[in-house]
Amino acid sequence: MDGFVLHSATVPRALFRDAMSRVASAVHIVSTDGPAGLAGITASAVTSVSDQPPMMLACINKTSHSGPRFLANGVFCINTLAAGDQALAEVFAGRTGLHLDARFQPGLWRRLATGAPVLSSAIAVFDCRVINIHDAATHHVMIGEIVAVHIGGAGRCLAYHDRSYVTL
Repeated sequence: MDGFVLHSATVPRALFRDAMSRVASAVHIVSTDGPAGLAGITASAVTSVSDQPPMMLACINKTSHSGPRFLANGVFCINTLAAGDQALAEVFAGRTGLHLDARFQPGLWRRLATGAPVLSSAIAVFDCRVINIHDAATHHVMIGEIVAVHIGGAGRCLAYHDRSYVTL
């Protein structure tokens, strides 16, 4: 079985991460604002759950400084990045030294229904109200009912594949 590694117990973390690096994913900035304050992260662990009613989920690491703000605010916005938004992806991934509120200094931001920040250059935006949070291993899985959607300009999206940014 060329290319396959069989394990009778748990799959090693490094092997799992290497395999997942082969899965291309859209890059998103997931944002929140509310009583606990402004926060945002770069995420690829985002997906639709249902179209009736429209729901999406986003995962956030339990050790993230932004995590408590997401959980307390009860809202999040998924901003799917355009090809030209790589620098912002780096900011929200924590690779530039900007944290929490300061991450929103670059970019043009506005609001939809929930008040969570919406990136003007995003190619798709899903504004969500949290309806459930599940803890799964190292992450919080936030499930949100979509209360507003914005479709941005046509163009290529930013994706992540093989540990590099690519455009699709």
